[in-house]
Amino acid sequence: MLNSVLPQRRTGRLKNFDYSNNGFYFITLCCYKRFLLFGDIVDQQMQTNALGCVVALEWQKVPERFPAVELHPWVLMPNHFHAILTLSNEPGKKRTTLGSVVGSFKSLSQKAIRGEFGQNTPHLWQRGYYDHVIRNDEAYQHIANYVQTNPQRWQADYFNVQGR
Repeated sequence: MLNSVLPQRRTGRLKNFDYSNNGFYFITLCCYKRFLLFGDIVDQQMQTNALGCVVALEWQKVPERFPAVELHPWVLMPNHFHAILTLSNEPGKKRTTLGSVVGSFKSLSQKAIRGEFGQNTPHLWQRGYYDHVIRNDEAYQHIANYVQTNPQRWQADYFNVQGR
């Protein structure tokens, strides 16, 4: 009875899809409450602040922690993060999942921020993340262009709460 009045969370994940499958994935992570935590867009370029620099460094460390991961175009924005990555799991070895990569990155970036700036630093990430399985080269090119040109579209960006 109690469950009937509580909102039900819905997953954006593909039903029956194995997120440890080798392939290309596009992810978007949002800052907690869409706060502008990582810097500013100046002349259509992202200018990361100290928090943004730590988060960017943690993302670049992902392949050290997960050898099955290769990073592709990514961009840190004032209140969100877009990235393309590849999973290349080897047969017979423990499989890396997209969820474990994203969860680890979110956790370790939060830990690094608190280690650098103290325990009272803001909560970085919203719960969950958006993902998209990239199925062909045309989709990859379209998404890579979107990621790389994201700062140039900031004024009209869906995540820009100040631009609305």
